[in-house]
Amino acid sequence: MCLDVQGDGTYHLKILVPSVASGAIIGKGGETIAQLQKETGARVKMSKANDFYPGTSERVCLITGNVDAILTVLTFVMEKIKEKPDPNAKVDFDGKNSADREKQLKILVPNSTAGMIIGKAGAYIKQIKEESGAYVQISQKAKDQSLAERCITIIGE
Repeated sequence: MCLDVQGDGTYHLKILVPSVASGAIIGKGGETIAQLQKETGARVKMSKANDFYPGTSERVCLITGNVDAILTVLTFVMEKIKEKPDPNAKVDFDGKNSADREKQLKILVPNSTAGMIIGKAGAYIKQIKEESGAYVQISQKAKDQSLAERCITIIGE
């Protein structure tokens, strides 16, 4: 799910974050996100306040760094999502009720890599589900090719 573009151990993870949790992640004047970056060595970028991922009311968060740094940031982000449930939760673009959003991780992956995650006849995604016990769903490819990415929703404890 992380992409090592440079081949130097630097990975990129793009996730969706509910608007209500974004403020807690960024912090007053950007203090929290700056501290998080300083402590982990990861780079964390959040889309602007009203710049939502198409079809959602969620912001895009790009985490760049080594695997440990990304996992630390991801754990922090998931904690903030749990602490700040969305009071306006509604049915999301994937048809799932986002009321249980605090149990979901939404990862954005390039269209070109979605097939690798799904596997032949869905074999790899089935293996992920069986080994983790999590529910995994990949959004449909945009019919008009307007989106270069697909959203993987992982639901679990």
